Amino acid sequence: MAEWVCNKCGYVRDSRCKPKKCPNCDAQNAFEKKEEGGKK
Repeated sequence: MAEWVCNKCGYVRDSRCKPKKCPNCDAQNAFEKKEEGGKK
């Protein structure tokens, strides 16, 4: 699992794969992987 953050609205989602569309602002392919601090 990884945390994905929408770079348009800041919505955070836990998912194994990169989400295609943000459910909050409907941005397409706007997700970036959030780096976890030492947690795997």
